Amino acid sequence: MTIPAEGQGAQRAGFDPRAMVLWFIGSLLSGLGRFSIRFANPLGALSILGVVVAALALAALRPVHAWDQIAYLGAAWRDLYPEPADLHARVYEAVRLGVTPEEFAALSEGDTYRLRQSTDPLAFQSMLGMYAVKWLYVKSISLLAPSTGALGAALAVNIGAAAVFAGVLLWWLRAVEMLNLGPTVVALLLLCGFPAMAMAETPDLLASAFILAAFLFLDRGMAAAGVAALVLGVLTRPDQAASAGVLMAFFWLMRDRQAPALAAGFAASVVAYVFTSHGSGHPGWWPHLWFSTYQIQVTMEFFEPAFSLAVYVQAFAWNLVRAAFENAWLGLYLALIILWAVLHAGGLRFSDRRTALIGAALTAIAAKFILFPLHDGRTVFPLLFPALLLMLASARDAARKSAGQALQDFTS
Repeated sequence: MTIPAEGQGAQRAGFDPRAMVLWFIGSLLSGLGRFSIRFANPLGALSILGVVVAALALAALRPVHAWDQIAYLGAAWRDLYPEPADLHARVYEAVRLGVTPEEFAALSEGDTYRLRQSTDPLAFQSMLGMYAVKWLYVKSISLLAPSTGALGAALAVNIGAAAVFAGVLLWWLRAVEMLNLGPTVVALLLLCGFPAMAMAETPDLLASAFILAAFLFLDRGMAAAGVAALVLGVLTRPDQAASAGVLMAFFWLMRDRQAPALAAGFAASVVAYVFTSHGSGHPGWWPHLWFSTYQIQVTMEFFEPAFSLAVYVQAFAWNLVRAAFENAWLGLYLALIILWAVLHAGGLRFSDRRTALIGAALTAIAAKFILFPLHDGRTVFPLLFPALLLMLASARDAARKSAGQALQDFTS
């Protein structure tokens, strides 16, 4: 009896499509790879522009109005309507006309806090100092609202901020020959929560645009432009003064020639911080921390709690847990530190300037969380994304250098 060969048995069993499927997949991947290599830079730029435009388009087509935008509008109109009752009536009427009845009901009666704000002008007035401190954002709202409408001003600010953000990012990627990594940069944007931040009616996208510009300008040795962007970031969100101080310290530590400019930038940032804090009626660090991280108050009138270490520890611990389980930024932050340590242990060294920039970003994130433990990733994005971006560029450069050295050793 003759045993048929394995191939003959397969033929008798019928046609096997697996070889054709594998050939098709291989051909598809090869074709996409060749196409990507040939058009890498345009595809990289288009992918970044695509995610930015998509986020803004979604914000325009399906806006989600948060209560904070009511407070920002109140802060923007505070000088126009100095009487609390008049300001309250104007703001809530503008909001009522700009949203659906269901949305207005949620904004004005959604919980005890919102109900109190919609019915008590003095309570509403007492909240505005915590929002007016974001001076540049509030000023932009007040200037744009007559043209865009009360609720359209936030979108207009975000469009301008997105243009700056995308423009600076594309300029830098081209300068460091990384436009071909555009899809990877898009992945970082998505991981860091860029779409949600770009759609939010908050100052975070504007602050992110300025801080990104500061880091990338400094990376290219453009100290004056970097310092100017940094100060604008502080005027948008005063807590970025911590970033200015940490940057100054790291550039001094690494003996970078831009250290004197950053010292001047830190001094200007302190002036900007004092200007925004004292001119806005801000209640102060501890009452604001209590309100935002520990327990919301329906009114900030006469709210001057004594400092409590127990309250701070509870606020810190709870927000740390929320950052770990409700947000992605803490995982990315830890992964970035571990990756840096592994690369360093493996002999991949970054330039002194990149070391200063990445180290400053990571340290500033920790410092800001210690000073004001807020779990929300949108407050971390302005520092986390530049750190990831610079790490990507530094790892690419270090790998190229190591590969070149290995090739030289092999051929010598």
